[in-house]
Amino acid sequence: MPAVPPGSLVLLTGASGFIATHTVQAFLDAGYPVRGTVRSKDKGEYLANLFKGSKVPFEYIIVEDIGKSGAFDEAVKDVVGVAHTASPFHFKATNPEELIRPAVDGTVGVLKSIQKHNPNVKRVVITSSVAAIRSGAPSPAVYTEKDWNEQSTENVKKLGSAANPSDKYQASKTLAEKAFWKFIEDEKPSFDGATIHPPLTMGPVIQPLGSIEQINTSNGIVLSWFRDNHKQDEIPPSAPFNWVDARDVAQAHVRALAVPEAGGERFITSAGPAGPNDYVLAFERFFPDRTTYPKGNKAEVATWHAKSDLFDGSKAERVLGIKYHQLDESVKDTIDSLVKRYNV
Repeated sequence: MPAVPPGSLVLLTGASGFIATHTVQAFLDAGYPVRGTVRSKDKGEYLANLFKGSKVPFEYIIVEDIGKSGAFDEAVKDVVGVAHTASPFHFKATNPEELIRPAVDGTVGVLKSIQKHNPNVKRVVITSSVAAIRSGAPSPAVYTEKDWNEQSTENVKKLGSAANPSDKYQASKTLAEKAFWKFIEDEKPSFDGATIHPPLTMGPVIQPLGSIEQINTSNGIVLSWFRDNHKQDEIPPSAPFNWVDARDVAQAHVRALAVPEAGGERFITSAGPAGPNDYVLAFERFFPDRTTYPKGNKAEVATWHAKSDLFDGSKAERVLGIKYHQLDESVKDTIDSLVKRYNV
């Protein structure tokens, strides 16, 4: 029997985010009614309209500040499973605490609210990141769920505001996840947990956006290579990222709530290395008339991927049954959604 069976009401925090909106869709499609938290009525109404044709209901509740004590007290009532996706993701923070505090306090806050107000919750799934796994080993490294990013937290502790923006963000993901597992270990609540660790995540844009400048960071990288007239010599001779489609990350959240064996586990959701050369090769295939991107190098794909770190996503395939999208399909769907919405 599923840990959280279809038909159970699921709480999804931060429901208007890029990955989160796809995750709401995946839960609804799988037969789980969803209550989503949003920061404003406008975002809630956008989602209510987006999902109004779903076979099971979507509702929203406003949580303006996820770091505030008791922020999720009302939101957790009557739900059976929780997917906590709400956490800041940007590289603009000066003080690391701008990222770390809401990430940690939001995670612990939702757990405390569940413990206080809803003993019927069976499982909590947290959206973490490969940022919490990357340990800084010499490249090319192979990372698994056994790895932890201790380096970024040490750099932030030592350098504070002078730490680089990437370390500030990666430390926030590591510390939030560690707080999650520590809570479960110390408090021994009635629920268990799992964590999902995506790398650079692309896919169709369906979330509420005021303008294209507010696009999620990962899709923004792909968009930049599509429209910003990058030069040939700007393409790096490696694949600097791993990647995944948002729809696969969404399915991982659904399956992590449902599959009994997922309890207590971390899951990397990565389809493998990718980078600008891979993006422009996909552009050449699907958007050959555009002149705003450089020409790709097919001959070097395997060599450049071999130089890259690998986040091993096979555990999610094996335990959760995830089948990853192909890169070309994901790039095409991403750009198609942006062309349709913003005429990029």
